[in-house]
Amino acid sequence: MMMRPASLESQSAVAYSVRGYSMGAIRDGWWAFTHGLKGKPNDDLIDELCIARTRSGRTLLRFLRKGRMPGTWDLVSVTGDPQLDQELEWAERVVWLEPHRVTHTEIDELQKLATVE
Repeated sequence: MMMRPASLESQSAVAYSVRGYSMGAIRDGWWAFTHGLKGKPNDDLIDELCIARTRSGRTLLRFLRKGRMPGTWDLVSVTGDPQLDQELEWAERVVWLEPHRVTHTEIDELQKLATVE
């Protein structure tokens, strides 16, 4: 049995379900945990695996690198093309990854949540 870091026991910790296969060994259905701080990206996150929210509204699991334009960031996946010079609302380091296979029940529940306005 894997033990999660004690810091993930806080009420602010957040788990994101990974969708897709662009991050190599990190598979569809895995959980990526963060501390839930959603801070502005900074140099401490360069080359770190992060959850990042783009200005266009996408939330992505990617490695962060500095963009070429001031205030922008490159979002780098393992197998896909990098998304260059992205403006980010926030980014935070992934502190724990946990393999998980999404069940049909979970998929149904997530779809219900996505359609509620």
